[in-house]
Amino acid sequence: MSEPIITDPVEPIVEPEGAKPDEPLGAPGLAALKSEREAKAAAEKRAAAAEARIKEFEDRDKSETEKQAEALAAAKAELAELTVAKTRAEVAAAKGIPAELLTGSTQDELEASADALIAFKGEPANQRLVIPNEGKSPTKHPTSTADAFAAFAEDKL
Repeated sequence: MSEPIITDPVEPIVEPEGAKPDEPLGAPGLAALKSEREAKAAAEKRAAAAEARIKEFEDRDKSETEKQAEALAAAKAELAELTVAKTRAEVAAAKGIPAELLTGSTQDELEASADALIAFKGEPANQRLVIPNEGKSPTKHPTSTADAFAAFAEDKL
């Protein structure tokens, strides 16, 4: 992309009072001079607009690049966080330790943390499933409403 053309502002020429340099040109010369000045003003206006548009495109490209860089950084951070969480869950499952108690971010650090917890608490025992009322026989349930009422009244009296 080419560099924008930057024009230096032109300072107006100060003429002494009473002097009219454009008058000796006559009517056709004044019309030509007027049209040239209008064309120059229009060209300067278009140049300023073009420079502003170029600057807008450059800024838009920068902000888009910055947006992409931020999105990339966020994605990398999320990937690292999920990788650590996955490794933590794998080590916790393999060692039988709650994942919340493990510290570290690498597999070696997490395994060392799990080993330290096991050494502190002792080997985790295999958890035995508990069945409530195991070994008890079921109680006889009343078969009718009258029997249920009689059993209830008997228990309360």
